[in-house]
Amino acid sequence: MTIHESFNVIFRGELLPLIVDLVNRLLPAFDTPTGIPYGTVNLMYGVPKNEIQISSTAGAGTNLIEFGILSILTGNDTYINVARQAARALYQRRSSLDLVGNHIHIYTGKWTVRDSGVGAGIDSFYEYLFKSYMLFGDDEYLQMFNTVC
Repeated sequence: MTIHESFNVIFRGELLPLIVDLVNRLLPAFDTPTGIPYGTVNLMYGVPKNEIQISSTAGAGTNLIEFGILSILTGNDTYINVARQAARALYQRRSSLDLVGNHIHIYTGKWTVRDSGVGAGIDSFYEYLFKSYMLFGDDEYLQMFNTVC
């Protein structure tokens, strides 16, 4: 049974429209010069006007699995494309030592907290790169994981 078939059995078409609606409300967060999303979205009004332009690496880089599965279920690549762009943007801004920082300015792409490690604020980014490779078989995710880990 494929992922698509499994999820169709689980959702039976009842939850999928609600999930699509929710994620469509999250999409404005990704409308930044870097493609790295805002950390907060108001589900009724979009990104708050005075929302800070700093995001954690973990928060910005951990949509690959959920958005990837949603793209498979809906046939709409918009979801995986925005998540992939955010992950690529973080990866492209790694240091000369191939490390990513903890927090980044989503407009300038400059690290605001350059500390790196495997703890809070970063760890989920690593996790999602590897799990996305395992789930989708996309070698780009494995290459990113192997570089930054």
